[in-house]
Amino acid sequence: MPRGRAKGEMTPRVRNRDSVLDECRKAADLLMGYQWKVWFWGDSIGMEGLLDASELIGTEKYSSFVYGTFKAWIPRMKSRSRFDHTAPGVALLRSYAVTRDPELLGAARTHAEYLGGFRRTKTGCPVHYEDVTFDLPPDVPPGHPMFGPRTTTSPRQSGPCVFVDSVHFQGPFLAMLYSMTGDEEYLAQAESTIGPQVDLLWDEDNRLFHHFWMEKAGRRNGVFWGRGNCWALLGMLHTLEYLPERSTLSRRLRRIVGEQASRLAELQDDSGGWHTVLDDRASYLESSIAAFVVDGFSLAIRRGWISRSHLDAVERAWDATWSRLGPDGLLRGVSFETHPGTRAEHYRTMPTGAMVPWGQGPFLAACRSYLALSERSGLL
Repeated sequence: MPRGRAKGEMTPRVRNRDSVLDECRKAADLLMGYQWKVWFWGDSIGMEGLLDASELIGTEKYSSFVYGTFKAWIPRMKSRSRFDHTAPGVALLRSYAVTRDPELLGAARTHAEYLGGFRRTKTGCPVHYEDVTFDLPPDVPPGHPMFGPRTTTSPRQSGPCVFVDSVHFQGPFLAMLYSMTGDEEYLAQAESTIGPQVDLLWDEDNRLFHHFWMEKAGRRNGVFWGRGNCWALLGMLHTLEYLPERSTLSRRLRRIVGEQASRLAELQDDSGGWHTVLDDRASYLESSIAAFVVDGFSLAIRRGWISRSHLDAVERAWDATWSRLGPDGLLRGVSFETHPGTRAEHYRTMPTGAMVPWGQGPFLAACRSYLALSERSGLL
């Protein structure tokens, strides 16, 4: 059952549309100063968030930054980086839709071809990461309290894995490319990418996603990482926007979205946020999850894919997100890069305090989605 704000908890600041846009400017300005690796885990939501900020505020400042980043990347596409499979394909296509620069569409087609070149598991799932290491210590900047040596399990080599993050990176991009070009090849590629990813990582009994699947062991890691479930939620939702409505995969994804949303609502903390390991209350509350959920639930409610009974969860997550927003526009309490592990304890020790695309981006996306929902529901 939905729970109200915990007794004694600070009431979030009063917000109207203008105040939301003011905070978006701060958050987007901060994100533009991030040292983008072009590309890396989480860049997708960061670039999408900047485009959301441009649309919300009515400025080309942030969309021009995204456009310029893609134009600089195009000449380098011939020499792929290790993590180019994480490239923000949806943002690339959104940038093309605004600029109509044919080089961006050409880059999208090239990127789709590149994604089609990865080997697949016996069940047909593409494998983008062949040499995974478990239990790595966190990467934190100098000056952070956890910088330097820390006590941890010694890193362990594992091998090929399929990660839940990828549900957000590839399927939505390929489905959107199909929608924009009408090329059935991209629809088939989208379905044969996200479908097997979901099959490997979705847990029917727990109604949540595991962080990753290990090919050598033939099993999942057994940890329901909070942000990972958000990658899966948004990935499914953004793919659903472009799949034929009556397709078998579309029906399956809508069912899973509904079941996952209900489970997330059950696990929501009294504060309105979520634990970094969703079903482990010994783990800390991690801020990016609430922002992701505001974005995903708001979109799903507007599309009719989840019940309006989830509006309460949206409101409480919205309040939780704003309670973590600093005066400089930083979404506080966001965990640093979360390396894979097979124990909940590993996730409990990941430090927070990062200014990263997977914190700032979800906040900006949440603002855009929440404002769109509020126009229908009178929430703001």
